[in-house]
Amino acid sequence: MLTNLEIGQRCSEVTRELELDSGGTALRADFFLAIDAPLPWPKPVLNHELLTGVTELLDNYSSSVRLLASVPENNDQLTVTAYELKQSVQPGKSLLERTQWIFQPSNLLETLENALDGKRSEDFRNKPQEQVEEVRELWICTQGSHDVCCGSEGTSLYLEAEANLQEVKVRRVSHLGGHRFAPTAVTFPDGRMWSHLNMENLYQIFNQTPVDEKLIKKNRGWCGLKKGPEQIAEREGLNLYGWNWDKYQRKTVVVSENDSEIKVLVTGVCPESQCEIKFDIVLAEIEKTPVLSCDQAGNPPDKWQSQYEVKAVNG
Repeated sequence: MLTNLEIGQRCSEVTRELELDSGGTALRADFFLAIDAPLPWPKPVLNHELLTGVTELLDNYSSSVRLLASVPENNDQLTVTAYELKQSVQPGKSLLERTQWIFQPSNLLETLENALDGKRSEDFRNKPQEQVEEVRELWICTQGSHDVCCGSEGTSLYLEAEANLQEVKVRRVSHLGGHRFAPTAVTFPDGRMWSHLNMENLYQIFNQTPVDEKLIKKNRGWCGLKKGPEQIAEREGLNLYGWNWDKYQRKTVVVSENDSEIKVLVTGVCPESQCEIKFDIVLAEIEKTPVLSCDQAGNPPDKWQSQYEVKAVNG
C-alpha cells in the first residue's frame, strides 16, 4: 500500500486508482449553511473578509454546524442557504428543511443568528420557495485554495452539471472534507455526501435509477450520523430499500465490537406509516489507508483511514 504521494502526484487520482472506499467520511452536521462569498476564497475559508466574526458566533451554538462559502449567483443579492436536520417531520417532507435568507454584508452575523435560531421577521425574511414539491440541490466543492484536486476536478464537474442538470440547483462551495475523493459533493434534500462523482453518477442520483454497488461505494455517508462504521452501515439501507430509504428517520447504534468485527444496528421509521424496520450490519476492518493530500506530497501522511468490508447483513 502506498504510504505517501510523490511530488507531482494528485491525491484524488491515486485514491481512485487504489479503489479506496470513501464510506464513513461524510461530515456530521445538524446545519449546513452556504453563505454567498465572492471569490477568491482563502484557506481556511472562514478567513474571508466577509466572514469576519462568524467563527465566534458559531461557538455559541451546541449544534453541529458546517458553514461553507458559496459562489454568488447574483452579487447584488447575497443569500444564506440553510439546511437543518429535523428530528421529526410531517409525512411527505424531507428530513432536511431548507430556508434561504437575503443579507447585506453589514448584517450577515445577525442574519446567521436568526437563521440558526429559526426566527422569522420582516427584516430577516425567509425567501419565498419555488412552487415545486421540493428544491433539489447539488453543492460541489471547488475550492482550489484548499486542494488542487477540488479546484480542478470539482470545477469541471460543476460546469458539466450546471449545463446538464436542468431541474437541480448546482452550487460551487468551499471545502467539504475528503479532497482525496474529489470531485466531492453533498446532495439535498437527502444530505448524502459523495466521492469521485461523474455525470453518470449524478443522473443516477437525481433520476433515482436503481442503486448499484458502484454508486454505493461512492457514497461517503449521511450527514445525520457520526463518521465511521455507523455511516457505512446506514448506507446499506440504499441496497436494501433503494432511494425510498432516504425518507426514513434513521438511527444507528454499535451493539458489539471486538478486534475483528463491528456489529451496527440500523433502525428506520417511515414518517408516513410509522412502520419501523431494523437490520444489523457486520463490518470487518480490513486495513488502514493513508489520508493523502496534494500539499503533503513527498512527506509521510499523518492521518489514516480505516477501510471496512461488509461481512453480513441481517434483517
